[in-house]
Amino acid sequence: MVKKDASSKGAPDRKKSMTEAERMEEEMRELRSDGKLAGGNLLPWLHWLGMQIYSSAKCREVFWGIFFFFLLFCSWTAVFVMLLAGLLATLASYKKPARPEGIPLAPMGLDVLLGRPMQASKDVPGLHSNNNVTITRFGDKYVIAYRQSDVHFPSGKTQIVVAHSADLVDWSVEWTYANGCDLREVLLFEMGGKLMLYFFSLKPAHGQFKPLHVFYTSSEDGSKWADPQKICYEGEVPWEIKVYGEGKDAIAYKSSYLGDHYGTKDVLVLFEQSRDALTWEPVPPCTKESSAVYRGGISEVSFEFTKAGDMVAIGRNEDGDATGFGSQLFYARKGSLGAWTQLKVSLPFRFDSPRLASTSDGEILLFARYAPNRYQLAPSWVDFTYQKVINLALCSLLPKSAAVYRLAPWAEWGETGAGAIQLIRCFEGSAGDTGFFSVTSERGGTGSDSWVVANYTSTTCHSHAPWIYGQMMPSHVYVFRCRAVRAAAA
Repeated sequence: MVKKDASSKGAPDRKKSMTEAERMEEEMRELRSDGKLAGGNLLPWLHWLGMQIYSSAKCREVFWGIFFFFLLFCSWTAVFVMLLAGLLATLASYKKPARPEGIPLAPMGLDVLLGRPMQASKDVPGLHSNNNVTITRFGDKYVIAYRQSDVHFPSGKTQIVVAHSADLVDWSVEWTYANGCDLREVLLFEMGGKLMLYFFSLKPAHGQFKPLHVFYTSSEDGSKWADPQKICYEGEVPWEIKVYGEGKDAIAYKSSYLGDHYGTKDVLVLFEQSRDALTWEPVPPCTKESSAVYRGGISEVSFEFTKAGDMVAIGRNEDGDATGFGSQLFYARKGSLGAWTQLKVSLPFRFDSPRLASTSDGEILLFARYAPNRYQLAPSWVDFTYQKVINLALCSLLPKSAAVYRLAPWAEWGETGAGAIQLIRCFEGSAGDTGFFSVTSERGGTGSDSWVVANYTSTTCHSHAPWIYGQMMPSHVYVFRCRAVRAAAA
């Protein structure tokens, strides 16, 4: 869908004549100046406090400063208690949490082999946060695009970087773009012989999440890019675009979300298709008037088609809905891809920033963040808005990693999806702020199950560092060769 000017409609009857997505777009325009999130000013204040604490690189010095203060001005008992508390906290951090029972291991006959990590992002003074990556093949080279900024959170210093490589080792920066807003969720894909790049802009305010516009640009060679143009709905966040088919038969599918993410209102999930990646239409049976495949608290939805042509999808249920908090699985049949069904209850774990990919024998793999703790830690008797606040705050204080999982076939999900997400392996060296994948086929690989996977991770964190600590620290983009293999028959 090419960008439209909603203000041209008659004011009195404008909302009555709007589609479901256009009404949500209008609501988001009205909320842009409101900095409050769920829980009023509590989340922004907690976010500010966390940034002040975790951005400090002098924690050791502060500890010993407090120690000597107690030594000089307080009792020996207070000094002893302080040292003992510090020792116990350190010892407690040494214990690795076990894999939760709710995330079983995948069958041992399926394995994923990973090569060594190769850094793809560049060191730029003052811009140490390299994240939100996308990768594709174009011609005889690999192309990546990623977000580069001074911090993980929305910042006006952000720029989009596009880089090329023929061997995954040496990367040359070909194009950068900045417009004074935060920019993220880059998506590269080929359509009609051109390389397309989608991304969206955010209000550059650390403690807020206010999407502004979606942009696209295109290139004939991956080096010279057209000036970015606005597209899609204002405030929409495209999460995944995949192209199926070739030539005139190629169809691009896009999953995105639009709504008051982290706020108090609903979020819509849109599933659309296009023949040119510029004009988007709802996937039937959805219509323009009612184009959402979901309404509630879900964002970041990845999808994939099965060998039978049906669709499976997974979404992050961070804001929560009537099914709970965590993650939600979706299914749609081949002849009705826009009619999504979901589990009766959300999975209690978050599989953030999901990317689904299929193997040659029909297995569906999930590349996503790994969090060994349940997401819904807030008591269910607490007001729903404050459940959201508590869950978000506690999730930020817990460690994260990155992993690849197996998604069980739809017939095995049942009503609750218990055991549907099965762990294959974690990505070594991924800690802190990490787990944002992109997958493309390997050039010269041994088959359709050979990929190159891009991910980013904090570079100065231990494995048990809280997520928010990693978000304040330097991070880089890495690429891995990756192969799915089956155990040989006995």
